[in-house]
Amino acid sequence: MRIMVTGATGFLGSRALQVLSATDTVAAIPSAALRGELTEAALERLRALMADFAPQVLLHTAAVSDTGYAQQHPDETFQANVALPQALARMAEKLSCKLVFCSSDQVYGGCAGHGPFAETEPLAPVSVYASQKLEAEARVLDASPTAVALRLSWMYDMPACGLPTHRNLLTNLLSSALYRRPLELSVSDYRGVTYVRQAVDQLPRAFGLAGGVYNYGSESHMSALQIAGRWCGALGLDSSLLRPAEGKPRCLCMDGAKAAAEGIRFDDSADGIRRCIRDYGLDKLLYAAIK
Repeated sequence: MRIMVTGATGFLGSRALQVLSATDTVAAIPSAALRGELTEAALERLRALMADFAPQVLLHTAAVSDTGYAQQHPDETFQANVALPQALARMAEKLSCKLVFCSSDQVYGGCAGHGPFAETEPLAPVSVYASQKLEAEARVLDASPTAVALRLSWMYDMPACGLPTHRNLLTNLLSSALYRRPLELSVSDYRGVTYVRQAVDQLPRAFGLAGGVYNYGSESHMSALQIAGRWCGALGLDSSLLRPAEGKPRCLCMDGAKAAAEGIRFDDSADGIRRCIRDYGLDKLLYAAIK
């Protein structure tokens, strides 16, 4: 299969590029081609890149995902988070290429209750970033009805050689244990947390999904604090370093039944850490020095 990837220097895109390249013909759209305003000249360069490679699948992971930055710069981030995926959807449609677009669980931020929320849940996003992702879903599917929008949860991974790693729940937890610094986590922020390697491994199945929106990630009924407590047990870390913090109640927990019906299944957020432990050869002895 011929697959083109945007955001190949990012957290998810770099790992997708690495894994998919082992079995498929994969090319990355240069980051420089995705920055700035979408002038006609910029769009023409993108069209030429896609036409030259002739992808069967376009995996669009690029975005400005810093929610604080999006809140402060809505016009700028609109270009990256809404206008760009819409333009790529139009190009993909003309090339008979399947677009798989990364959306976010943040769209559920304004929902009442504790979830888990299905894709049909009425939405009222409470941040600029979430609103942009929801608008992008609608525009992408309007431009290319066969496109797939994957609503991703918060993801994590160990630092890996040559691949970018942003701060995530696992690295925050390990840093807390290493430096004996308390880690504050909200008692009222309920969400799923997904091992990025499992998300990448499921992508070939996602490429075959019918057009539409899919929750894509680990399910959860716990707060981030509760998940971290379970992870401490699995990693052999001292859970007394965890500190409960107050915060505005929020639930981003997703119902994964729609994707599961198509064979895409994820470990539960609290238990998924065990897959990461196996992949990296981690065990309690490794962390004895930082207990």
